[in-house]
Amino acid sequence: MTAPVHVLASRFVDAPITPTLLRFALPLLATNFLHAVSGTWAAMWVGQVLGPNALTAVTTASVLMFMLMGAAMGIGTAAGVAIAQSLGAGDIDAVKRVTGCALAFVMGFSVVVAAAGWWLSPAIIHALGTPAESRDFAVVHLRFTSLSMPVIFTYLVMVMMMRGAGDSRTPFKFTLVWIGLSMALVPALLTGLGGLLPGMGIAGAGVGSLLGAAGALGALTAYVYRRRLPIALHGDDIRHLRPEPALLMLMVRRGVPVALESIVTQGAYFVLLGQVNTYGAATAAAYSGAAQLWTFVQMPSNALAASMSAMAAMNIGAGRWPRVEQIALRGCLTSLAVSIAATLLIYGLGAGFDDLPLRLFIPAGGEVLAQARNINFIVLWGWIALSITMGLFAVVRANGAMLAPMLIFFITMWGCRVPFALWLKPWLGEAAIWWSFPFGSITSALIAWGYYRWGSWRRRPLMLTPLAATTVAANAHLGE
Repeated sequence: MTAPVHVLASRFVDAPITPTLLRFALPLLATNFLHAVSGTWAAMWVGQVLGPNALTAVTTASVLMFMLMGAAMGIGTAAGVAIAQSLGAGDIDAVKRVTGCALAFVMGFSVVVAAAGWWLSPAIIHALGTPAESRDFAVVHLRFTSLSMPVIFTYLVMVMMMRGAGDSRTPFKFTLVWIGLSMALVPALLTGLGGLLPGMGIAGAGVGSLLGAAGALGALTAYVYRRRLPIALHGDDIRHLRPEPALLMLMVRRGVPVALESIVTQGAYFVLLGQVNTYGAATAAAYSGAAQLWTFVQMPSNALAASMSAMAAMNIGAGRWPRVEQIALRGCLTSLAVSIAATLLIYGLGAGFDDLPLRLFIPAGGEVLAQARNINFIVLWGWIALSITMGLFAVVRANGAMLAPMLIFFITMWGCRVPFALWLKPWLGEAAIWWSFPFGSITSALIAWGYYRWGSWRRRPLMLTPLAATTVAANAHLGE
């Protein structure tokens, strides 16, 4: 992003596809890995210091965080696609307008969500049927997680816009700041360092993450303005923080399906989490520990999907459709291979080193570790299919087609995964919940391929084309 804009666009439009995808994805993968390590680090401290019941509270808050994060991701995705298409078309003014609109929306929205999350935390935890042993932990952790949302959501949208402009390295550098601060602050605030600091218990995990994210956001903002990057708003550009109504509505229309997608998927996780909780605290703790490892299988596909989306959007903006097809093919094959390797690595470490990955979160021996091992034997491999879904949807969204992926996830989550778990539970018991995960992942991959192959997403105009037409018509009317 520090290079001239036309150089950035030409790199994605003209350079070899697979090496360019990998170069863009590697900082993303490292970023996702660091986030996972940070979450793992916090979960390890919570589980080992406060016990498995507190670990269940961390998982509950994380699911809600990801569900609400969908709104930020919706605007961030729409903004990233619009910025990438605008750079491909050489329209820098559009980049400024999109940036101001996205930041204004996410800052206002996240403050409202944070206040509501703090106020409603007890009711949410009660509605989820969280085991009594975990309930107090869950309320406290969810409240402090809610307080972090304005900072984290704003940082997330800025990062997504920078990636849309073809820069994945700079976000990685500032994520190092976030993760480094969080990993130092979480155990310090959680335990009190032997009396040197006031021990906050499980609240320390949320406060540590908040302070780390705030430090990273401040440093990133200073960098953006010091380097005068395309998303920096200077002088007259500040007016874009008061969004044009037409642009805001366009961004919301494109972003709402992505936000709903997060609500749909995480809502399904909430339902299944409620089913898990009916089997007691031991099963809930085993599920929470096993789920910590799923992120590491999903990371490669998420990183490559973001890379594919940015690259495809720039090529769509430049009118290079044959190249878009190659991005989809090569990106999905690469994502599939890396996801398989990650899955085999986790299985291998567990088999060869006495459940080492799970013992990072769950004390050795006992019922909880045995249950977690069984859960991952059933669930872990199913996330490989998700790499296909994420890759194809990344290319589809690169042309502004946001609704179809959400509908497909709705069908596979609420029409396949949740009914599978509920209907088969009388025969399979808790195993029905575990088997519903690979069933839903495989189903979504098949439907995603069908939509990519035969859907109408290729016929959509560039995202800002309707807005440009409206502006031209308005200007013509004023000149009469």
